[in-house]
Amino acid sequence: MNMTAEAPTSTAPEKPTTPTIKGNFEAQEQEYNYWVEDIEGEVPKDFQGTFFRNGPGRLKLGGEEFGHWFDGDGMIGRTTFVDGKVHFANKFIRTPKYVDETAAGKMLYRGFGGAPKGSVLKRFALPAQPANTGLILHADKFLALGEGGRPWAVEPDTLDTEGEYDYAGRLGKTFSAHGKKNPKTGYYYNFGMRFGMKPSFDLYKISPSGKIVGSATFGLDHMPMLHDFAITDNYAIFVQSSVSMSPNPLPILLGGSLADAMIYDERLLNKIILIDLHTMQLADEIDIDPMAGIHFGNAYEKNGEIHFDMIQGNNGGYSTKTEKAKPLDLFSEDVDFRIGAASYTRFVINLRKGKVSSEVINDALLGEFPQWDWTKTTSENRFAVSSAFTDNGVDTYFNAIQKIDRFSGKVEQHYFGDYRFTGEPLMVAKPNAKDDDEFYVMCYVYNGNTDKTEIVLIDSLDFTGELAVIMLSHHLPQGFHGMFTPKVFL
Repeated sequence: MNMTAEAPTSTAPEKPTTPTIKGNFEAQEQEYNYWVEDIEGEVPKDFQGTFFRNGPGRLKLGGEEFGHWFDGDGMIGRTTFVDGKVHFANKFIRTPKYVDETAAGKMLYRGFGGAPKGSVLKRFALPAQPANTGLILHADKFLALGEGGRPWAVEPDTLDTEGEYDYAGRLGKTFSAHGKKNPKTGYYYNFGMRFGMKPSFDLYKISPSGKIVGSATFGLDHMPMLHDFAITDNYAIFVQSSVSMSPNPLPILLGGSLADAMIYDERLLNKIILIDLHTMQLADEIDIDPMAGIHFGNAYEKNGEIHFDMIQGNNGGYSTKTEKAKPLDLFSEDVDFRIGAASYTRFVINLRKGKVSSEVINDALLGEFPQWDWTKTTSENRFAVSSAFTDNGVDTYFNAIQKIDRFSGKVEQHYFGDYRFTGEPLMVAKPNAKDDDEFYVMCYVYNGNTDKTEIVLIDSLDFTGELAVIMLSHHLPQGFHGMFTPKVFL
């Protein structure tokens, strides 16, 4: 096995002074493949599997910044736990955007943040697919997901790119980053947006063998920020919120940013959309108060009700009719991600009455990236976790995670310390766990005190401590979403 895979050549950035936030979003052009020797604490020998994470591997090219965080070229980080040892590898996903722009040394494609300079035609193109947002392993296919197109198949052992994947020609032009798998049945569900004069989305039902066995199209009242959804045994749950694309297309056609075109408008119709997963037909639409929300927690059915969780806020940091949102300058020491953080909220739908109630977990910190034990998807879960902000420390990115007891409302916090920033945490039940409160939490942490990244493993029963800190020999920029599988990939 080669210890270092071939990677594009680049000029190494100037070494920053520490502490710093520089590596939080600085590109990592190098692709690594090695056993990690620097570990504080101990990885349990009975804990085996692979922790994958996807995210933008670079946000600058040819001295120019990409127009938005969402446009960074997808890079998969893979951390493998086996017999108390840890292996790490990372690799860019070889999409046409990545390959062509790497060869040219400059931006060539339109992105979510706008069109490249010097080409009028690029202004009218759809954003290119960086495949940088989510991941799923289903029916022996490992897929890198992004909002801007179809998924890209990747070989999990080598992280080599296989190519765009369209489910034998059955897939439309887009496929979201947040598909959901029912662990009881093995069916996988995902959706893709349809853009046009009458916005809508396609919902797909994919069998355990990996074939699309059902699909249907559902209309929307406007073009909301439809990024995530939830499933129960019988329903898919979508929220049409107040965050929507501006009806004026002119700024976009002139090469402007789609991010700037997303606005928060309380006059828009907000509603919950319920879809029957057996018939793939609309089951109900329930009007709700104006809200902003992107990421869902788990969902399940109980006593004639649907329960689901969501990180829910006011305007989500988006522009309103009267006030323009503050742009996220990722490379600034003053970048403030609190504008997008929100409250952990529980929703209950009474199916018989068609009514919705909600409750904020009051002790929870402002945060994002809610997660649960995926083996409990569609079943009632007692615990959830999310990234969070504490009131101490540096506030430029999430500096903590939180453990939420959904039954009691008790919240425990893990603060990583000054200049240690984390993204999405994942929770995995301990081997042979006998209680819901027996799980590990794992996350990638950028340590600005060393300008390197750590994979941190936390025991749910000692949530303020760190069971193991796997210290990489380099940094990784912050990513978006990941997944864990008990399968060992090396």
